[in-house]
Amino acid sequence: MEVKVDRGEQHLIIHKGEPRPTVSHTGDYDKDILCADCDNILGRYESYVFELFRKIRRQHFSRGNLISIDSVDGDMLVRFASGIAWKYAVTKPERGRIDIGPYTNTLRIVSLTGGPIPDAVDVTIARIVELDGDVYYYRAPKPDRKEGVNVVRFCLGGFLIFLKIDKRPPGKLLPEECWLRGRKKGAFAKLPAEYIEEATLHAELASRKPVRQFFGKMRERKSPR
Repeated sequence: MEVKVDRGEQHLIIHKGEPRPTVSHTGDYDKDILCADCDNILGRYESYVFELFRKIRRQHFSRGNLISIDSVDGDMLVRFASGIAWKYAVTKPERGRIDIGPYTNTLRIVSLTGGPIPDAVDVTIARIVELDGDVYYYRAPKPDRKEGVNVVRFCLGGFLIFLKIDKRPPGKLLPEECWLRGRKKGAFAKLPAEYIEEATLHAELASRKPVRQFFGKMRERKSPR
């Protein structure tokens, strides 16, 4: 919804280490994971987060490293991130399957059944601040460790998301109020793009000739309109 503003626009799917990107009209997806009812459940979480991200982007960058938003449903944010990670835990290997062990079933329960969220599952969301304005790039989920704690990290439209899947507390990676399970007021860290792996990787890939040529053609297509 954010990337495809015009009907003719396309996505680029880029895998690090592969010389040429794949052009896609829809982005990558696996049609064999969800029935319609379950797709609607996750869709409600995704629509909520889509609107929340728009709201956060409208906030002026005041001094300090946190953006505060009132009236946030922290549990819905956990269920949203759990749904994204769960889909990647059960997809086909060629679609980017990740291994999160027994947490695959835990995230299924959290995201699809509305069951209680265990202490081991929490989420924090950070706003990646780009010097040249918003850049809408995405990175598929991947397992990671932060301060010895297991997380699934992914990136959506310039927001970096860490989903904790570990019984240990999250440590001092970000302030305590940035972890959102059970919260009604959200705190979202602001992180400079030059220090974020997803942002620097995007800049590196976007500078390659096939990618520059693709976006050049897209601009040429738009200019007559």
